[in-house]
Order: sequence, then structure tokens, then C-alpha cells
Amino acid sequence: MFAVGGVGENVVFQAVSAWLIFFWSGRGNPDQALIPIGLLGVLLGIGRFIEAFDDPLIGHLSDRTKSRWGRRFPYIFFGTPLLALAFFLLWLPIPNAIYFFVILQFFFLMYTIVSAPYEGILPEIAKTSSDRVSTSAWRVLFGVIGAGLGLVGSGIIISQYGFQVMGAALSIVSLIAFWIAILGIRKKLIQQPQSTPMNLYGALIATLKNQQFLIFSLAFILFSLGLNLLTALIPFYVVNLLRLPEGQTALFMALVLGGMLLALPLQTKLSSRFGKKKIYAYSMLALGLLFPLLFAAGLTPFNPFWQTVVLVVLIGLALSGQFIFPNAILADVIDFDATKTGLRREAMHYGMQNTLQKFSFALSSIIFGTTLSIFGATVDNPLGIRLIGPIAGVATILGFAIFIKWYTLSDQLNRSKL
Repeated sequence: MFAVGGVGENVVFQAVSAWLIFFWSGRGNPDQALIPIGLLGVLLGIGRFIEAFDDPLIGHLSDRTKSRWGRRFPYIFFGTPLLALAFFLLWLPIPNAIYFFVILQFFFLMYTIVSAPYEGILPEIAKTSSDRVSTSAWRVLFGVIGAGLGLVGSGIIISQYGFQVMGAALSIVSLIAFWIAILGIRKKLIQQPQSTPMNLYGALIATLKNQQFLIFSLAFILFSLGLNLLTALIPFYVVNLLRLPEGQTALFMALVLGGMLLALPLQTKLSSRFGKKKIYAYSMLALGLLFPLLFAAGLTPFNPFWQTVVLVVLIGLALSGQFIFPNAILADVIDFDATKTGLRREAMHYGMQNTLQKFSFALSSIIFGTTLSIFGATVDNPLGIRLIGPIAGVATILGFAIFIKWYTLSDQLNRSKL
């Protein structure tokens, strides 16, 4: 039941990642843009930067909340309808930068109010490493369903009915999924651990002093930088580089998700033999080597369509590990923190990680908009589109190097002290 919430998270997040710049930039055509693509990238970057600071606050409030429904329930149950409304409003074609920025911040805020407490639930209901990998795998399965709706289903709806119908439909899906999850586990949430007495400043300092948390988060946000660049790239890549109809975007997104699903049981099984942190690290390395190959479509003797098909399937196979293991690894980091502080501060850690991750989102938005604006994003001049793959690859390989060298926690901590 908890994992069903992965549909709600991913359906709106992936749709925004894939389509927001494409929609507001007029599909890359300056004459049809609601907002110029360069300005759009800057606004998204500023929005992500501002929004990043609400994650620790909301996470801390969630950790400290005392109610008859538990610590997490009120935020998710009452915040989800507002999240659905904010998502719908993003797709109204109002050519006004102020409107865009205000609604974007509304969406970011509501997404954090819902997702930060939701993320904090995993360490509370899954206590062992194997339980966390298993629960995370179920969550990835439902997350892939949500991503399928947000990436593939959205493309089908857009091609048939337009962006506004897509916004309304996916809003309803997100609302239903989060409510199923939170209502399904409400009894477990009532049996909450003691709320942390630490104030916000003390909680922030204690979290930032956790070296293993900082190492893991830095590696994760570098990978996220690369992935966010690639997700925003797909519509531009399909339409302006491969010169296919807009509706074909759904095919390539479906191939990525199909690869993820195929690899899901294999990566889960491999983690039980070799450990989750090793499989997580080397799947990141594989992605870092695959992303730059997107540069070459149409520049080799191979058919660019089939070259891209093979490449996105391989990316999907490797990408599975980046969705299964991060939350399970962070749960171990939280247990390590609890042995040092004596406090359970799940949502604060997830909130701080999201803050750092959103800095990477802000940077990726600026990099994406600037690269396409300077080097080109049109059929006649697609160099900017080609360059995004290598940029994403460099960021991802750097994340792998940091994680493999400095992350030292074992997969199964001694929990006798917890």
C-alpha cells in the first residue's frame, strides 16, 4: 500500500520533467514560445533554488508533528488535492512569465509538502536492509507505472487532446494514488516513534555533520543532474533531431521504462548477492558511459532511429538500480545518524537530500536552457540537443567516483542500538 504512492509522486514529477520546457518554449520554436527558452531556463533555475529551502523545514515539521493520525498523514492527505490543482494550472497557456513563476512555486511547495513526509515513511515501516530493498523495489514498480503515465501516457494524451486534458487527467491519478497509499497504511503511521525534540537549527547542523549523508547525497544529486537533463531532452531529441512526430516521444519513454522493468528483478537479486551499494554504484557508472552516446545519432553509418532504440533500452536496464537503491541506502544513513544522536529524523534527512537535489535541478534547468539557446535546438541546428548527453554523462561519472571512493557504510548496520 505504501508503494502505491510511487504512482502519485512520479506521474506528476516525470510529466513536469519531460514536458514543461517543451510546452512553454513552444516546442523549441521561438515564434510559438509562451516564454523564450533562455528566460524559461533561468526562471526554472531560480524557482528550483528558492524551492530547495522548504524541504528541510517541512521535513523537520513532519518529524516533530504530533497528531492522532501520526506524524506523516496530515501532510499527505490534505496536501495532495492542492498538489493536483497546482499541476493542472501549469498547463494553462498563459504567456506571462509572472504567472508561470508563481504557479511553478505553488507546485514545488505542494510537491514538497506531500513528498517529504511520504519519503520519511520508509525507514519507519521497513527495518532491515532486505526489507528496505524489497519495499523499495515495490515502490519502483509502482513508480514505473507512474512514470509510464507521466512520460508515455502524457505523450499519448497530449497528441490526442492537448496539454490541458493531460494536466487534468494526471492530477486525478496523483490524488487517487497518494490517498490509497496513506489510507492503506494509516494504522502503522499512528504507531509513530517519538518526535524529535531538536530545534530546526540543531537538526540542520546535525544532518550536515553526517559525513556519509553528504557523500551519498552529493553522488546522488550529480546523477540527478544528468538524469534531469536527459528527461527534458527527450521531446527535443525525438522531434528536432530524429525528426519524428511528437507522439513518437511516448515510444522512446516506454522503451526506457520497459528496460527498467526488465532489470528490476535482476538488480534486486544481484543486490542480495553483492550488496545494494555495489550494484547502485556500477549501474551509475554504466549510465555515465551510455549518456554521451546520444550525441552520435545520425552521425554514424547506423540508422539513427534504431541506434536510439537500442541505446534507450540499455539506459533503462541500467537506470533501474538508480530507482531501487537510493531510498534504501539513505535509510541506512538515517539509522547511522540515530546511533549518533539517539533521535529518529527520517523526514529531515530526506528533506535535506531533496534540498541538495533541487540545487542540481536548478543547475540542470539553467544548463539545459542555456545550452539549447546558445548552440541550437531546432531541426536545422540541433547541436545544443546533441551536447546534453555528454554533459549528463560527465556529471553521472563524477557521482559514481565520489560514491565508490568515500561512501563506507555497510548494507546492514547494527541496529541493536536503535
